[in-house]
Amino acid sequence: MSDDLKPRVKPAMSRRMFFHGSAMVLGGAFLAMPATAATQACRLTKSDILGPYYRFGAPFRTQLAGPDEPGDRLILSGTVYSSDCRTPLPGALIEVWQANHAGLYDTDKPGNFTEATTFRLRGLLLTNEHGKYEIETILPGRYPIPPGLPGLEKYAGLTRPAHIHIRIMDSLHVPLTTQLYFKGDPFIANDPWARRKRSLAIALKQEGKRRSGVFDIVLAKGL
Repeated sequence: MSDDLKPRVKPAMSRRMFFHGSAMVLGGAFLAMPATAATQACRLTKSDILGPYYRFGAPFRTQLAGPDEPGDRLILSGTVYSSDCRTPLPGALIEVWQANHAGLYDTDKPGNFTEATTFRLRGLLLTNEHGKYEIETILPGRYPIPPGLPGLEKYAGLTRPAHIHIRIMDSLHVPLTTQLYFKGDPFIANDPWARRKRSLAIALKQEGKRRSGVFDIVLAKGL
């Protein structure tokens, strides 16, 4: 081939290679977008404070509220996932505690203690083989933070939104302590914890004489 032909061939080949490579890159980008979007949509469940009324020794049960417990009945369910938001975690330990419909816990003594022998609106349960759980309880009441609570003195008198405390533990994941809130609660806006964590608020549906809500939990992997 003569030298005067080479300059015409190389640009043509370069253009073809450029357009072919660009198509591959663009196509790869389009193909990667759903995975990227899915990754961005996957978020670990946010933690929250333990609160002053946690107690050791709650019994294993999924029915926290007995038939005589006053208040609006609530069925809370969900799935516990690993950090990819897809892999369910069977056998994860969930601990739940809450105030009653009047905003009172089964103790007014803050701190971790075990001298009491009865537990009200508290329980432990394990997720099933599909990582799912279901709890029968009531809607908790709101309450003002009492004065003199260690570490919470500056919040005395502040009314907390309705919430349920939850702790989740799995052998291969980082334990999580959090609180569950409810969408539409007007006290979330001024709450120093709930207002920064709107992802912890769930919507409720009315189903006959009870309400239901779904709260999925995503744990971080341990080392």
